[in-house]
Amino acid sequence: MRLSKLKLKRILYGISSIFFIGCGGTSQHEPREIKTLYFKGSATNGIDYQCGERRGVSKTSNDKHGSITCVYAPIKFYLGSLYLGEVTNITNQQNIYPQTLVSSFDGDFNNPELLKLTILLQSLNDNPNGNHMNISKGTKDKITLTTLKYLTIKQLNQEIEKMGFTPIPQEEAKINLILNSENTNIGKPTILPFEEDISTNLMVGSTIGQLTIDSGDGTLHHPFLLQGRGAKKFFLNNNGKLILTQSLELEDEYNLTVTATNEYGYTTQTIKIHAIDANKIGKAQMGRLKGATVELFKLNRDGSRVLVGTTTTKTTGNLNQIGNFDLMTNLMDDHQFYIYEITGGVDIDSDNNGIQDSNPTPNQGVMHLITKGIWVKNAMQKIRITPLSEILYIYTTKSMESEASAPKKSLKAFNYSQLEEQLNHHATLLLKSSLDSDQAINAQDITFFDPINNQNTLSDTLTYNHTYQTITNKIRANDPSYKSDIFSAYIVDSFQSNAIEIVGSTIYTIDMMKSGEFRIYDLETKKLIGKLKLPNTPVEEDSHVIYVNLLDKDIWINSLTEWTYSIGIKDYKKPLLVENPFMKNSSLSGNFNHVAIGKSYNQNIFSKEREVYFYSKKLDLKNFQIVSFFKTTIEEKIYQYQFSSNLKNISSLWAYKTYLYIIGDNKIHIFQEKNQKMEFASKYEKQSIKGDILGIEEDILYILDKKELTLLDISNPLEPKFIERFSVPFSYKLGIKTNGNYITTGSKIISIQALRASKNAN
Repeated sequence: MRLSKLKLKRILYGISSIFFIGCGGTSQHEPREIKTLYFKGSATNGIDYQCGERRGVSKTSNDKHGSITCVYAPIKFYLGSLYLGEVTNITNQQNIYPQTLVSSFDGDFNNPELLKLTILLQSLNDNPNGNHMNISKGTKDKITLTTLKYLTIKQLNQEIEKMGFTPIPQEEAKINLILNSENTNIGKPTILPFEEDISTNLMVGSTIGQLTIDSGDGTLHHPFLLQGRGAKKFFLNNNGKLILTQSLELEDEYNLTVTATNEYGYTTQTIKIHAIDANKIGKAQMGRLKGATVELFKLNRDGSRVLVGTTTTKTTGNLNQIGNFDLMTNLMDDHQFYIYEITGGVDIDSDNNGIQDSNPTPNQGVMHLITKGIWVKNAMQKIRITPLSEILYIYTTKSMESEASAPKKSLKAFNYSQLEEQLNHHATLLLKSSLDSDQAINAQDITFFDPINNQNTLSDTLTYNHTYQTITNKIRANDPSYKSDIFSAYIVDSFQSNAIEIVGSTIYTIDMMKSGEFRIYDLETKKLIGKLKLPNTPVEEDSHVIYVNLLDKDIWINSLTEWTYSIGIKDYKKPLLVENPFMKNSSLSGNFNHVAIGKSYNQNIFSKEREVYFYSKKLDLKNFQIVSFFKTTIEEKIYQYQFSSNLKNISSLWAYKTYLYIIGDNKIHIFQEKNQKMEFASKYEKQSIKGDILGIEEDILYILDKKELTLLDISNPLEPKFIERFSVPFSYKLGIKTNGNYITTGSKIISIQALRASKNAN
């Protein structure tokens, strides 16, 4: 009998189906291996599951919690009738986590579906103090939900409350899950090892050190977890500072673990704290100075120095311990000044990157720290002797130090009563933010400076062009030129320009060296605000005047002999060219809100607000130079007149309020405007005065002659008083301006305070 093709296919299909009946389409001829899996995050008993016809509940088996047994996948998970999710592929000894059940999970623990599942499981746990979670049948009987899919976290919390339970806070649930999940190496935080020595006498509340905790690819979750014997004696704040919270009476070693988490996982790092019976512990830190000699001198009121103690820096331990030394506080009186002096040893972290060098660098130089006994004893942070403390020492004592040799070096012309004031003053030149809780910058902040973690607090003059690291390298090499570098640390930023105006905290410039662009900078942040390419690129030899008119929000840029631009500044980031340049045949006038100056071969201009002054080679009958005055009143009335300067050679002039200061013939003539006339009022010749006036700010007149800056107090306009005179790193050129805090030279932005301190170098 022959079978039709159709009957044959049916018979073959029926035979084949015998061999392929089973859970998930797997052949029953395969070994029926029972696979054991575990529901984790943390281990959870009471989760209902189904695989094929097998049903069960996760439980404790062989001392392991959350145990599940199945032969085939998929495995579907429930709490009663509430569907949680499923896994489609399984292996023996596999761990199942809540995130395993969330198909949209991509490693980010902020996933909303994962957070809902996590909050639910942890909120229903009736074993909160155990080493695993448990969800009882009685609890599951109270669940009325059939899905979590369309609920918000807020709505889920409301449903949990209706069941009679308290919802676990979202952040707490997330961190618990992360800490109980399989860890990943991708995106999670990193923590560098930390080990430190502390004194058993350390005051409660003191900062022990700064842990380096990187957020990885995510955002750090706070608080950090600190565990281990004695962990309650310490507190790790959100910034990674480890703080002592309980007193230490006995020597001990604390081996603690720190855990940091983000949305991708967690990292645990061991840290070690050695409590030793000693005075307070300081650190010599260039780098880290291993085996250096530390001498403690008492500074007497007559300026003499007396050696009171000697010790050495630590040579063993990890990088954080090397360089530590006993501060010898038992030898210090509270209100006495002391000088620590560090010599010798080797630097094992010469580039301050927190990584030990393979080849240590010998220290051939000297570092100092001037401090008060009470400052050291009451310090809530580690005292560090650094190149910054050496800079403060040099600033404060350079002009007073004699050639006498140690250990009884002396300070000549020493004013002990003003030492604290001078230390605090110079500290404000070195730091731009405080390093302790009082928020005021003073000498104590210098003692806390950590070259690795506090670089961002250094003044701009020390970070510009790597000045601090350059000084550090020279101190280590005993290169005496480091002292000159210290007193040259007044440049804040550099650029190229030959026309500059400052209004408030904004600089308006023309870049003459490269692009020929008009540029606007923020003086405080040194950032470029806006720029505009000028149609005719200026050249370096051009002389220009910039007028800033904030009333009408525009700027005039004038070449004294050729052209004029008008630039709109309604949007500082996108300045607009109002009109094309035009040939200038006559002097400009207008409502200008700040000062502009200009010099050329045939005429010199000073303009301020509604006033313009000209002086040239024109002389009166007594051969005195004549000044022309042009003014526009508020009512837009114009008047002009000429008057004699009573000087044969004018070098500069500046208008201030109703007064006009004219420099010439080594003196200053002061005129005052009265009834639309300029009258001679007084003169200043107590000091020989020559050069160019840079500006008048807060009743201080700045005069530059070659590379020497003179400051005069004109709070009484007719009776100037000499303040000081010191060298500066530039000579006059068109465009130098000051706003009282900075001087711009056309190529540099310079701190006036740092310049003032630099006179000690002379």
